[in-house]
Amino acid sequence: MASMKPSIGLIAAIVVVIALIAGVMVLKGGEKTTTETATTQATSPAAGTAAGGASGGEIKIGVILPLSGRLAETGADLKHGIEFAVEQINSMGGVKSCGGAKLVVVYGDSAGKPEVGAAEAERLITQEKVVALVGAYQSAVTKTASEVAERYHVPFLNPDSTSPALTQRGYKWFFRTTPHDAMFAEQQAEFIKWLNEKYNLGLKTYAIIHEDSEWGTKVAEAWKKYFDAAGFKLVKEISYHAATVTSLDAEVKALKAANPDILLVASYVQDAILLVQAMKANNFAPKVVLAQDAGFISPSYVQQVGKDGWFIMSREVFNWDLMGKIPRLKQVNEEYKKKYGVDLNGNSARDYTGIWVLYYALEEACKKASPDNLEEFRAALRDALASLEIPADKLIVPWKGVKFDENGQNILGQGIIVQMMEDGKYHTIYPPEYATAEPKVPFPPWNERS
Repeated sequence: MASMKPSIGLIAAIVVVIALIAGVMVLKGGEKTTTETATTQATSPAAGTAAGGASGGEIKIGVILPLSGRLAETGADLKHGIEFAVEQINSMGGVKSCGGAKLVVVYGDSAGKPEVGAAEAERLITQEKVVALVGAYQSAVTKTASEVAERYHVPFLNPDSTSPALTQRGYKWFFRTTPHDAMFAEQQAEFIKWLNEKYNLGLKTYAIIHEDSEWGTKVAEAWKKYFDAAGFKLVKEISYHAATVTSLDAEVKALKAANPDILLVASYVQDAILLVQAMKANNFAPKVVLAQDAGFISPSYVQQVGKDGWFIMSREVFNWDLMGKIPRLKQVNEEYKKKYGVDLNGNSARDYTGIWVLYYALEEACKKASPDNLEEFRAALRDALASLEIPADKLIVPWKGVKFDENGQNILGQGIIVQMMEDGKYHTIYPPEYATAEPKVPFPPWNERS
């Protein structure tokens, strides 16, 4: 104990000296320094480049999701995928090239609104000083949030938004791992042609119903491009506003009057439920109903529509029945289900994959720069993403790997087509190399179901 007394005194003396020096500095130039800092934060991306990305062996990532509002349940689903990936990465030793630094996620809630998503991106960059942003599910929100990231020179990794336009903006800091809707639409047109050839369905005409934001509008454009090129005839297109719609009865009546062979649907959760209810009420049963993922794979949709969801098809990037075809998937899904009580789905699996892709890039970036210098590290991380190549056996999704083109689009991603069967689960029906079930076609009339 006697040896502690000199040390305490010495420390106290040092503190006094430091305080005096600091006081002198403030008196000499404190006001000018404060003014310069405030100006920089308001006008320049340099505000987000001060040290702060790593602290105490941690690397901060900003994640923007719809954690409240009409898509809160989907947001929670996506969040589970991110949390699970971060937990795995940290338990395996963190980012080893940064001395085992742990990943820390700082969330931003977009509430499903583009302007809020942009504000959250700005907050995460300038106040939380994250090294990168991930998100933001809805294409309209991803668009505004990534505009902020581009302005501040911050890498933005998007695992789950599919508007083709997002990677047609000439951005240098935006990277998307999921395939986009033009890629899906081309595959879906090929799928319909395959159905005709294999099952002789005589599918010739199609109709589209879609929500009217960035995502649904661009999906419809992609469908018309590829289905028209494949020789199918558009007989009706209807859009609606998902944020306020309370019934799709009139829209379904109009679709039924057009009598399409194929119905193509781009809906979020609540509007997907409304559509199925209206189709049943009006006994509207085209030969094929093919959805563009989103609301149709949400656990709440599956629970609420019950057997009314049987035989509806959807494109996907993941399905539970691929465990026998993707080596890593079975173990990952078992651990995920043990933690959250449900299987991985297309939402959680894509965001899980996105975090792992970011992790691989972080390992490379840490070899070139320190997260303590945010400006240098963000640039190193962007360069690492641009040159990243991840083989298929590192992924849990049925892709050929991850490799970004000059626009930041992963060119090795691909979709699958699933269909809900009588067991209440989606089964993979296309492409043949991933199929685990034969498609049930044509879609049966509602009044002939048990």
